[in-house]
Amino acid sequence: MAARGTPSGPGKTAPRLINDLLDHDPRNEFKHGRNLLVDPGRKFNFGRGPTLPHRKDRLDCRHKLMRKEHQTNTPRVEEEPDSSTEYKVGAYCTACLHHFDITANFWRRNDRKTPCSLSDEFNPLHHFLLAKSQTAKEHKEKYGVNKYDLFIEAHRFVCSGSECPLQLDIKISPPRLNHIMLSYILDPAKLDIRGQREIKNDPERYHGMSPIKPLQALGYLRQYLVDAKGAKSKTELRKIARRNKKYMLTFADECDELFEYLDFKPIEEASPEPEEGPNCFWQLPIITDLNRNFIDDVVYEIDLLMARRPMDEGPRVIVNHVPVLKDIERSLGCLDYPTRNRTVDLSADEHPCYISLGAVYDFTDRLLEWSYERQCECDPLNKPYYLDCLEDLATGRQSADLQLRVVMATSAGEVGQKAIEDSYRFFNLDPDSVEGDEHIMGLYKSRIESAPRQKDAARDCLLTIAKHRKSEKIEALANDRTMSFEDALEFLNVPADTASDSIEAAAVALSLESSDKAKIARALRVIANQRSGDFTLQRAAASMESGTGGSTLDVGDAYHRLQIGTRNVPDEIVFTYYQSLSNGAPSGSKDSYSEALRVIALDRQSNFLLRKLEDPNADVQAGTAEPVGLDNIGNTCYLNSLLQYYYTIKPVRDMVINFQQHRMSLNDEDIKNKRVGGRIVDKSEIIKAQKFVEELHNLFENLKTASTRSVKPTRELAELTIFSSAAVADFRRASISSPHGPPSLSSIMNGPVYGPQWPPPPPPPLPTTLEEDIEMVDHPRNKNAENGDDSSEATLVDLEQLPPSYSETTGNEESSPGADAVMVDGEDASPDKSSASEKPPPIPPRNKSGLVIQTNENKDLLPNDELWKFGSQQDVTEVIGNVMFRLQCAIKPTSIEETSGAQIDIIRDTFFGANTVYTQKALSLERKTEAWPSIIVFPGKVGRDIYEALDVVYDEQQVEIDNTTVPQYASLSKLPPILQIHIQRTDFDHETHRAFKNRNPVVFPETIYLDRYVDSGDPNSAIMRRRRETWGWKERLRTLEARHTALKNEQAQISVPDALLATKDFVSNLQEEEIEGLEVDPALPEALEERISEVAAELEAITGRIDILRKRIQGQFVDMREYEYKLQSVFIHRGEAGGGHYWIYIYDFEHDIWREYNDEWVSEVKDRRTIFEHQGGAGGTPYYLVYVKSSDIKNLVEAVCRDVQEVQMTDVTEEWPDLVENGVSSGANEDEDSSETRHIEHAKPRPLRPKPAVLEPTSAWEDAWKGSEDFNVGVSGPNEGDANGRPW
Repeated sequence: MAARGTPSGPGKTAPRLINDLLDHDPRNEFKHGRNLLVDPGRKFNFGRGPTLPHRKDRLDCRHKLMRKEHQTNTPRVEEEPDSSTEYKVGAYCTACLHHFDITANFWRRNDRKTPCSLSDEFNPLHHFLLAKSQTAKEHKEKYGVNKYDLFIEAHRFVCSGSECPLQLDIKISPPRLNHIMLSYILDPAKLDIRGQREIKNDPERYHGMSPIKPLQALGYLRQYLVDAKGAKSKTELRKIARRNKKYMLTFADECDELFEYLDFKPIEEASPEPEEGPNCFWQLPIITDLNRNFIDDVVYEIDLLMARRPMDEGPRVIVNHVPVLKDIERSLGCLDYPTRNRTVDLSADEHPCYISLGAVYDFTDRLLEWSYERQCECDPLNKPYYLDCLEDLATGRQSADLQLRVVMATSAGEVGQKAIEDSYRFFNLDPDSVEGDEHIMGLYKSRIESAPRQKDAARDCLLTIAKHRKSEKIEALANDRTMSFEDALEFLNVPADTASDSIEAAAVALSLESSDKAKIARALRVIANQRSGDFTLQRAAASMESGTGGSTLDVGDAYHRLQIGTRNVPDEIVFTYYQSLSNGAPSGSKDSYSEALRVIALDRQSNFLLRKLEDPNADVQAGTAEPVGLDNIGNTCYLNSLLQYYYTIKPVRDMVINFQQHRMSLNDEDIKNKRVGGRIVDKSEIIKAQKFVEELHNLFENLKTASTRSVKPTRELAELTIFSSAAVADFRRASISSPHGPPSLSSIMNGPVYGPQWPPPPPPPLPTTLEEDIEMVDHPRNKNAENGDDSSEATLVDLEQLPPSYSETTGNEESSPGADAVMVDGEDASPDKSSASEKPPPIPPRNKSGLVIQTNENKDLLPNDELWKFGSQQDVTEVIGNVMFRLQCAIKPTSIEETSGAQIDIIRDTFFGANTVYTQKALSLERKTEAWPSIIVFPGKVGRDIYEALDVVYDEQQVEIDNTTVPQYASLSKLPPILQIHIQRTDFDHETHRAFKNRNPVVFPETIYLDRYVDSGDPNSAIMRRRRETWGWKERLRTLEARHTALKNEQAQISVPDALLATKDFVSNLQEEEIEGLEVDPALPEALEERISEVAAELEAITGRIDILRKRIQGQFVDMREYEYKLQSVFIHRGEAGGGHYWIYIYDFEHDIWREYNDEWVSEVKDRRTIFEHQGGAGGTPYYLVYVKSSDIKNLVEAVCRDVQEVQMTDVTEEWPDLVENGVSSGANEDEDSSETRHIEHAKPRPLRPKPAVLEPTSAWEDAWKGSEDFNVGVSGPNEGDANGRPW
């Protein structure tokens, strides 16, 4: 309904707007935090939560509006507005003395010609939408102070009627006479003091006179203004002698400010007696168009103030105040609108549903129904809530007509907000969930699989969610138009592990009995998609859909039909040709193009084309231009994000792919000297690290060469990536010894986990004896001579999605009972020659299904899925530390650091920077250099930008050393090529002893400059002088901000000036009420007013100084741009401190695009605001940032590294069959005896990458593996497959 410039959102009918205008007290808006006039009503929770607060405070003014005669121009009886009409209503409230100016304009929006009217069935009332608002502060900043146009707030509304031209302006102004001015004539004490003073100074002159009462003072002032209004010319204006006795007793010199404010003009005339000086007068105000309404308003206020004075002050002028409500209703076209007969308690709050619909309680059912429809048109986002409101009112009114309207809406597919919330909660989702459709569909499938009896309820809830999200995919699943994997298996009557060719045979057999071949094809395609695009089943589905078991169209003719000149174009180009021809084509031609695409897809064995033929909008990737996704193998989204990130880092990727060139040898001398990050690394750790890099090598080869949309990491890679050796050792010990089951990571670390940069140190040795060693035996009931230990693995998370485990793809080498072998996290290693007392007890291996861990006390089964659950929701930064540690352990050093003996290698050269920490001792400046792989920053309490976050790390701070507080700061002494910044969002509440996630934003740009932090080596250098100057500014800024916060007092929702103002008003009211026994210092209101001015001036000054300091700080280093870094990756986390979902954005510098890597889905980011405005809420928060040194980008990162081998074609000669398309020859020779031949393309498998060379084994561990290789019997070793897992 928001056509032609009309704003959208919730609106209000004219009666609703008038009612809210009468209820809106602008003085107390800060109490409610809402503006009753312009803000929509709070949403009603229908008894599902806390009761809504009252819309009004008991002290709020319910305005009693009276007409300003000369400022009002309203329609006559039965007058209809036209394109030149403008109505004005001037009103004042007899209670709070506020002024209201209402203007109904019908000529400004001249593109609309038909105003709403009670006689119009479709537009019976005006329905107003807020167009814009302006506060007094905004008006003052734009136009300055103008006492003639001094208002609190002004609003413009427009009617939502499609042809209605009405524009409504409402302006609310404060009383023209403020408390300070009025106190000079309304305070009896002040008047008495003034009168007594004058009488005392000249008793003869004032003989017989007494001080003036407030009623008399108001009367004198009113008479002056009435006389001024009655003067027809300037010459008729009276002069008031300032020495006049009545004037002196009433006003004297103390009221000069009041008279000047009211436009009285001071004049002087020469006195007949020169020695007496000039005669001084006040000339009455000259009434002009500028001040006429202003003077009128003052007279109205004086009349009201006089009526309030006590009767003992004397007689007063009786003024007749005329109510203006009917004038307003007539101007807004709602006078005498149809109402229902009902007795209503006006003192009670109106039902929130009326307010939400922009209606009022006395609307007829027809008007209420119209209000609902108009509100839905103007605010479609809240349509479900409005339906609930209508239903609630229909029930409360017991209205059959409204209940029928609700039924009609639900029948048309509309759903209420309550139903939507219940549907989300059915699947344990928050109603505001931002989870994708696939996630919700997965929850539905899981629910009906685990609880079949709830299938109907689940389907109803899913359908409600589909309507709410407007998701065709979810709706199709809810309507059972999309077949599930389980349904497809059941339909074809095959188990899940049936071979593809057997499923195809079952489908063919079923097609002989059933005519629904489309459903059979759909079942085949569902199973194929579940099996990562199984081509056998895709081909069978395509053949089933063709109805003949195969197409007679030749592949060459298929290319010709799609107008493709060469066959070696990528799949994407083929599909583009198909789309360009089929879009808008007649149904017969479209079927012809679909047949051609199906033939080409089958010939190419292209899952991409078959999926696109099924669903053109399917997110399927093909070709080599885009990266490959990683399947989630069970709560490992953070692992996938990390692996994708490392694959784009060229030094890491090149090292992993060419691992043999960097592999650490396992001779005793090299192992003895091995130091990583200050740690001594033993042989078993190196072996495990090298196994990790081998697994990573295979994955990187897959990412490089795979032709599928995504690949699946192995479980071994996941375990080696996620679990550090020390954490696994502690886990398994605790699992064996603790009656409470496996520990959490936080229990191992003895505190909340904040994302450590390195794995925890190895556990200390424990005392043990040979008798206490843990014994590994097979469970008797699972003993099978034909199967080894690895015949059955323990269940991990999402077992069906897991690839075969490492132990399942290798032979099992049995050891004799007497073999002296040490188990290192489930892998055999040669025994260490050190004595038992020098090393910890053996660490239990990963258990297979049915494996028993036996001690001398008891037997307990330790399933491996517990270990997996332990690590499946770790912080990504913990995993980063473990990965970098393993990479360094696996490779040989390029050099050795002289001071520490730690190895220097590719990883350290790529990621590590260093800080030099300066501590000012009493007699010296101490320096200490520390290397780091990443910088940890914190979001703070209110959020900050990246520079402010880094400043916390490098700025000067006071630290306590040896019971002495000394200054300390840090500088960057080594810049890493790749800068990793960890935004530490995990915090710990020491009161509740719970971790929580800090969602405050950290704003980061695409380019940062680190010049300000770089170590100059000279404490007195130019950069250090700038830094110290900035630190001084920040210290002053913190002091000012603290004072500003105290004065604003936002926690109490009332600032100090507002509190003082409320106090002053309260004190003034107490003075006016003159409560017996309560004395109020007459000077207190004035003192409060002065304090208000002082605090307001202080606030303004502080705000100005804060702005100046912030600008100085922001501009201090803008000219320093030598050390430039570009943003390359952003890790995003959605969820809580205990878990959630990770994905990553990675920038492609070559093509200037960002991509989102979300498990198996890799997609281009069209709107970069998605990344840079990802600051909290349900959408996720940035968690880890990666910047790359700009000067070396090409050598450091590469977003796309693909090497999919082109399909090689060979010509095979066959006879050319007759091809007839729609009864017309397609170009083949129609002579049956023709000897003409044709060429048919056949694809050869792409050449496999050569098997990497294997170095000679240098350890017993490698000897053992080499001994297990048996190519003749088909048993594969750990490296006996190409990058795609196929045998060499």
